[in-house]
Amino acid sequence: MTTFQPKAYVKTTCPYSFKFRLFVTEAGLADQIEFVPMDPEASDFQSIKADVEARSGASLHFPTVEVEPNEFIDDSDRLIAHFSDLHGIDDSSLATLTFYREGLFPTFLELFALCASPLAWLIRLGRTPRAFK
Repeated sequence: MTTFQPKAYVKTTCPYSFKFRLFVTEAGLADQIEFVPMDPEASDFQSIKADVEARSGASLHFPTVEVEPNEFIDDSDRLIAHFSDLHGIDDSSLATLTFYREGLFPTFLELFALCASPLAWLIRLGRTPRAFK
């Protein structure tokens, strides 16, 4: 009998996906989760997205992890809490994750907010930046 291995769908341009992947790596869980990098420019992006949405019954948000067969959890903070509880990890003790949460991550969110207004014009011109696809 094979054991189910969680499958993480992470968007290559997503700061939330990076936060979850950083947690998994620093917590020493990377060998226990299969990662599916989702590049919005890749030819299979839409088909994989559609498959996950059909199986989960919800719109795909990143990161999303299939934690059990056809049981999905999204949201980086919910996922970190889930795997922390499951493996008895105090995520506040992870120095690199804390560094990211308190420094780069809020900066990324500010940049996304600042780009929101010009983004509409870029989209009208057919120039959607990869981060927003």
